[in-house]
Amino acid sequence: MIRRIDHVAIAVRDLERAKHFFIECLGGRELFCAPFADQGYRWTTLELGTSCFIELIDPLNADGFVHRFIEKRGEGPHHITIQVDDLEAMHKMLKGKGIKTFGYSEALPGWKEFYIHPKEAFGTLIQFAEFNPLNWVNPGYVPPSYREFVPEQQVGAEDDSIAVRRVAGEKGPEIEIRRGDRTVCIPESQAVNLIQALETVLSK
Repeated sequence: MIRRIDHVAIAVRDLERAKHFFIECLGGRELFCAPFADQGYRWTTLELGTSCFIELIDPLNADGFVHRFIEKRGEGPHHITIQVDDLEAMHKMLKGKGIKTFGYSEALPGWKEFYIHPKEAFGTLIQFAEFNPLNWVNPGYVPPSYREFVPEQQVGAEDDSIAVRRVAGEKGPEIEIRRGDRTVCIPESQAVNLIQALETVLSK
């Protein structure tokens, strides 16, 4: 049921100072930033490298849980977020094993979540979430780790179509070309060479 550890959330007092560290010093890239006024905090998603994501959460006022967390424990890791394909099934499975959960919510469009208390998870607050990560990335850029979520493109009639999409391969991003039960994958870096070769063949 678990798809991946999507990100680690870190509570910070000064967002700009934290962004300077992760972006200017470590070479990260900002993907998304939005306030959650109802809960008194803001979240900022950063990409580090090709498969590491950090979520910075900073308080907007003294009433929210992020402010209370920092006042009590100081800045630092707050929770890890695990992406799942079926949140309801995951929730049911954990409850069936006697693991206590809290905060089940579908209130945010495109995002479903619940938590396991740190007492149940060796001192770690775990958030399980069902979502499409591309909904939480500014338009115009797709992180390598999220390319599998790009909708595949169909070529030809529906009953004999060719599906093309980006996927994560063992050695890096690949282009998957599928027709029925037959699939071919090529390194993304070779896609331009393939197109040029096809154009040469078709021009003859």
